[in-house]
Amino acid sequence: MKKFKFTLESLKKYNEQILDSEKNQLGRLRAELADINKALENKNLEYDQAIEKLEELLKSGTNVMRISLHKKYISSLQQDIYRIKAAIVQKEEEVQAQLQKVVDATKEVSKIEKLEEKQIEQYKYEEQKESELFIEEFVSNSTFREN
Repeated sequence: MKKFKFTLESLKKYNEQILDSEKNQLGRLRAELADINKALENKNLEYDQAIEKLEELLKSGTNVMRISLHKKYISSLQQDIYRIKAAIVQKEEEVQAQLQKVVDATKEVSKIEKLEEKQIEQYKYEEQKESELFIEEFVSNSTFREN
């Protein structure tokens, strides 16, 4: 009997390539999200240090102009923090959308793999039947020759 060949092999390979591509994209998005979270962490640290510096300035009796400038700097840091948080929300949405694409691509690959399994079972069944037929013919021919 001829060797098994899956009829949808090219479609399977194509879907596996799509799945790999989607997984790579998900990895990139997650890395970008991690970078943004790190930036937020750094900005929060910078903000905390600026607050401490302001408290020191207030205790030391620094002039009003320097305190005012430092408050503007703190306000700028707060705006940066809000901007970064908005970027995190957006990136998390992108990650969720990409995760859904990966799930969908995985389902497609899984469907094709199940079809392949069914074709393999059918192939094995037909191979077994062919072997049984061959043995039956062999025994039949052997008995015919003896008679």
